[in-house]
Amino acid sequence: MSDLIFIDSRLIPLSKARFSPLNTALFFGECLLETIPVYQGKPLFFKEHLDRLERGCRFLGWPIIPRERFKKAIQLYAIQPNVPRHFAIRFSLAQEVDPPANPRQFSVKSPRLLGVIRPLRNDPGNFDPLQGRVGISSWVVPGSSSVPGEFKWIFYMMIRRDFRRNPEWDEMLRLDEEGFVVDGGSSSPLWFAYGTVWAPPLAGGGLESVTRIKILDLCRRLKVNVVEKKWKPSDVMKRGELFFTGSGIGIMGTTYLQGSSLKQPAPFTLRLWQHYRNWTGKSASF
Repeated sequence: MSDLIFIDSRLIPLSKARFSPLNTALFFGECLLETIPVYQGKPLFFKEHLDRLERGCRFLGWPIIPRERFKKAIQLYAIQPNVPRHFAIRFSLAQEVDPPANPRQFSVKSPRLLGVIRPLRNDPGNFDPLQGRVGISSWVVPGSSSVPGEFKWIFYMMIRRDFRRNPEWDEMLRLDEEGFVVDGGSSSPLWFAYGTVWAPPLAGGGLESVTRIKILDLCRRLKVNVVEKKWKPSDVMKRGELFFTGSGIGIMGTTYLQGSSLKQPAPFTLRLWQHYRNWTGKSASF
């Protein structure tokens, strides 16, 4: 899609990118990640994504990077000749440290900002939302006190192993020790049934999602009841619509769950997708 990477304040070829191997991501797994969808050169929910990223910086004790640099990255990519109208930009922050690197060594230096782009899985030009095959992760989600709600990178290794072993999956459900749904893999699961949207409680260990917050707020504005309550995959098999929300997919319906076909069509998922499509044209901005 692009052989350019944004580092600090400019786009350079990947082959010329330089980043010290003495960095917090490599040595301690200490980094921040944020993916923002961009439609026709404008980011969707830009403020909310950077609000979350800045909370992560404060948690790690890092200086805050000016928002103009994130804006510049998006603008530079958007004007490149081979970049499509819609894409996702993936920001990563990590600190370079001085030797010797050890867990008790801290720095006041600003983290370095890296940005790369990838295709979006959704196309707002399509009337119908994405449809995906969903599996169930083999890993149990740790409790809510194990990691702050803004952080998702800590689970990526487990998520990637599941996707590697199950390439047919488009998404996954991640469960707690009692078999209740806690979160998805790279997006957030929601279940619509009995006239209600059931959202896994974040207190169960699920991680914060900007798009999930926006979709749940939309449901409330549409006078749809929203309840944060535990539910299991077996509940989905009996009734309703399972769908996912996230920066890379917008809204995605589910056709199969753990190999079993789910009932179609899904009118509520389609309804939310039409609102999301409207956001991409009217709400995508700085």
